Amino acid sequence: MKKYFGTDGIRGIPNKTLTSDIVSKIATAVEEILKPKSVAVILDTRETSVEILDWVGEGFSEDTEVVNYGILPSGSMPILLKEFNHELGVIISASHNPSEYNGIKLIDKYGSKLNDNLELEIENLVPQVTLPVVRSVFKNSDNGYEVYLQFLNDFLNFDLSNFDFVVDTANGSASKVMEDLFTTKGAKYKLISNSPDGNNINQNCGATYTQNLLDNLKSGQLGVAFDGDADRLIMIDEMGNVCNGDILILLIAKYLAATNQLNNNIVISTVMSNFGFKNAMKKNNFKNIETDVGDKYVAEAMAENNASLGGEQSGHIIISELLPVGDGLLTMIFCLKALSFFNISLHEFRVDNITEYPQKLINLELETKLNLEQLEELNILASNLVQVENLDGRFLIRNSGTEPILRVLIEAKDIDILENYSEKLIHKIKKHLQK
Repeated sequence: MKKYFGTDGIRGIPNKTLTSDIVSKIATAVEEILKPKSVAVILDTRETSVEILDWVGEGFSEDTEVVNYGILPSGSMPILLKEFNHELGVIISASHNPSEYNGIKLIDKYGSKLNDNLELEIENLVPQVTLPVVRSVFKNSDNGYEVYLQFLNDFLNFDLSNFDFVVDTANGSASKVMEDLFTTKGAKYKLISNSPDGNNINQNCGATYTQNLLDNLKSGQLGVAFDGDADRLIMIDEMGNVCNGDILILLIAKYLAATNQLNNNIVISTVMSNFGFKNAMKKNNFKNIETDVGDKYVAEAMAENNASLGGEQSGHIIISELLPVGDGLLTMIFCLKALSFFNISLHEFRVDNITEYPQKLINLELETKLNLEQLEELNILASNLVQVENLDGRFLIRNSGTEPILRVLIEAKDIDILENYSEKLIHKIKKHLQK
């Protein structure tokens, strides 16, 4: 079991659960194992990101050039690696987590997140390494911003004049890019939560708090929300309904299929996807392959199955022919492109193409993550309750991969049954954890 790496890199509270010693020695271990000569670094808008950048620099030796491209969405990293011939990428971000958290994600020279075996190898080496006497050569560059902006602009080759939307950038990494992206494209749009101050990233805004976007939408407008590092996207349709990754994956899948770009008619998703999504996959003759939660596992399954599309209900969506990781801005562009192609509103698309089962996700804060034995006890408890309550649906209980939080997902055909079961299950879980 990994000590530092979660489902999306290494995260914690800087100078508390995430220390300079951990980050620097991870960098030193990475240098010993992967031997990169050149490393690209990007940041999100947290005030601790610059401090962590220094920790990263202390871990690499003078033999490794480190280039800081500044604040950019995490999806830009594969583009920077390819354009500027770097052999490793480091993303300093805690994505959708609260502002007090931060962390690092390691990206290989092909633009993908490191696999579990390599992360374990790095962790095992950490206790044995010593920091370099002379630290890395360090450079700052603005060139990455223009390259990433041009990459996105290349896909805005359709009429945007019919769209009227509001974009919530979560005071995060997409803030500056969104100011420039649609400037000359004829779209009618408004930016909100677009003034990062170092401490307000994801604070009552963005993809994890859609109420902020709902409060700023007028009737008939489309809503777009990113998270802190802009690798996930959630939308709100013209009638004020939240559209998660399930709906957006289906929309893009139908567009790619209609334009002969959906490899083997395969779509990768995770165990979190709604049963209604699975029904929609069957209805459209798409082969749906499920993975564990985590976009890195989605990406691995996509590579194994030569799939061009995959993603998570949380809004991480990968279009592998273009990028090996999820990028919320690219996903947004393809959702708009698909709506334009089909000449349909997002609300109409949803009504016509998917009937979702009522679903509820409850997050229970813990002091520490539960071990496998504790999780198994909770699953047995939930299974027994299914029999008692005759639940026509399912449950999923798991640790968050990035925070000490227990995530409990419940799904049922009927909302009343859902509420009744979830209330009883959460009561039983809390009582069990207090033992």
